[in-house]
Amino acid sequence: MRIKGYLATVILACLAGGFLIELLLSHQFRLAHDASEKHMQSVLWNKDVESLAIDISQYLITADLVLGSGQTYLVRGGVSKGRFIVKSLENLGAQDSPIPLTTELSETASTISSMSHYLEEAAVLPDENREEQLSYLLAKSDRVSQLLVERLSRLRSLSEAAVNTNFQLQVDERSNVTLIQYLSWGGFSLMVLLLWYWANRQISSPLRQLTQMARDAEAGEVFVGVTSGPKEVVELSNNTRRLTNSLSYQASHDALTDLNNRREFGRVLTHYSDTVDESVTHVLCFVDLDHFKVVNDTCGHAAGDELLAQVARLIQICVRTTDVVARLGGDEFAILLTSCDIPDGRVICNDIRKAIADVRYQWDGEVYRISASIGLTLIDASKSSIEDILNAADTACKVAKDSGRNRVHTFDVGDATLADKRHEMLWINQINNALDKKRIVLHRQSIIGLHHNNRADKHYEILLRLKASDGALIYPDKFLPLVERYHLGPRLDREVVNATFDWLATHPQEVAALSACAINLSGQSIACQDSLSFIITKLKQTGLPAEKICFEITETAAITDLENARQFIASLKALGCQFALDDFGSGLSSFAYLKTLDVDIIKIDGMFVKDMMTDAVNLATVKSINDVARALGKQTIAEFVESQDIAGELESIGVDFAQGYYFDKPSLLVDLAP
Repeated sequence: MRIKGYLATVILACLAGGFLIELLLSHQFRLAHDASEKHMQSVLWNKDVESLAIDISQYLITADLVLGSGQTYLVRGGVSKGRFIVKSLENLGAQDSPIPLTTELSETASTISSMSHYLEEAAVLPDENREEQLSYLLAKSDRVSQLLVERLSRLRSLSEAAVNTNFQLQVDERSNVTLIQYLSWGGFSLMVLLLWYWANRQISSPLRQLTQMARDAEAGEVFVGVTSGPKEVVELSNNTRRLTNSLSYQASHDALTDLNNRREFGRVLTHYSDTVDESVTHVLCFVDLDHFKVVNDTCGHAAGDELLAQVARLIQICVRTTDVVARLGGDEFAILLTSCDIPDGRVICNDIRKAIADVRYQWDGEVYRISASIGLTLIDASKSSIEDILNAADTACKVAKDSGRNRVHTFDVGDATLADKRHEMLWINQINNALDKKRIVLHRQSIIGLHHNNRADKHYEILLRLKASDGALIYPDKFLPLVERYHLGPRLDREVVNATFDWLATHPQEVAALSACAINLSGQSIACQDSLSFIITKLKQTGLPAEKICFEITETAAITDLENARQFIASLKALGCQFALDDFGSGLSSFAYLKTLDVDIIKIDGMFVKDMMTDAVNLATVKSINDVARALGKQTIAEFVESQDIAGELESIGVDFAQGYYFDKPSLLVDLAP
């Protein structure tokens, strides 16, 4: 039944109840009205009886006068009165009497007629023996009078009894009306309340159950739904159950591969990690696809998504039905091999690796190959936490990838490679924490002009240090290789550019005296459009003169992505910025790249400068780099200048600027650490 059916039932029942009450009360009102009418008739009839009694009394008095005194002149009036009384009795008998008095009335009329007959006899008596005859008639009339009085008395008592009876009937019927009114409306109200309670229970009870089930489902329990109640509520419950199941499935599964997602896999892993003991172990595997980025970047995300779905199906084919497979994100998958040990786990992982390596993915007529690096770790009673398990599998996977890819690596606490990888992870975590908490310390080192025309210029390079949680400074040789390896370069460079620009913007006198401020950029930043946009936006926000900003990029980074490097340099040089090619010579690349890269300054790698006074090859290299730069119209800066002899030789060679401990040691520019 639908909700409107329950409401219609209540309404129809109320209407039917009201109709029955109306019938009952109208019937009772009719009874009360009839009783009142009957009482009124009995009262009126009683008045007629009383009036008749008066007439009969007068009539008897007249009869006594006629028969007792012989006053015959009253006979005519008495007879007329008798006829009137008889006529009245006949009329009264013809009316609807409240009591059956027909016999009494007719007998009374007959008695009146007898008395009238005596009166008529008295009127025609002869004179002789008149007195005797009147006495005789009087004696006979006395018996009639006595009978008439008795009948009149009976008639009056019956009439009064009828009046009293009908009055009581009227009172009772009116009382019944009031009582039935109270009972009817009370019963009707009770019926309405019961019907409303029934309908409300039929509607609200399933709704309350549905609401409670929704709360339970929100808390993580299974949404069962209700099976009884109004049709709309049952339909709502069914729709909610389907929606809840769908949302629950979507919340626990990856939309692309239909595998468990990271959240659901974490829940399953927690459950199984609690079941391990001395006899039951599990194996956790991390799978990271190799060369997937080539497919994604070359063919687009649609091709990459299709390949990920294909890999997901391959993994599911290779594992057992009791195992759990999940996509953690990107091209990373996780597998929980339940009730499994390391040897069996390696067999399954190698099957997965081989299946993925055999994939020949075709897109737009081209064939692409990928592979997988897989790390696995044992879940046994010795594992203390989920974090330890996940870190172990992740570290083993990274070792597999760094060891040449397309291989399976097992986590072993005593593995030196794993120890190095975990050490790297700790460093990465420390670097990320330093960036998150702005524990950045900037120093500057002066770059000194070697000739009179540039000696007065104020020129320095911004040097970066990170501050550890214990306050110790971390120098670039410790963290820059990891920053490059784990693609943190753009984030780190943005922090340095942001801090440097903000400091310069708050020190206008420093900017006024400045010839150039050099800031290092990683190769990853050069290839990142977001980094270019950030620098341009920051320049506009701070209002710094772009010509006083010099960005240093390494030779190796520029050559790795030459086209992006050219576009990056051109975009910022259009605003007025300068560029220096840092560590030139370290890559041993062709001097021809200097024609391709539109840089203003070439920084000669310090590895050639610091030993140039004792190493003829290094000295010749410095001279060659300076000569080529001069021919191209570019300035040069020599790094690692640590003695006067080196500075003098550089000046004689024609190098424009020098940088090193001989002139200046790095000094604090700004400490952003809280």
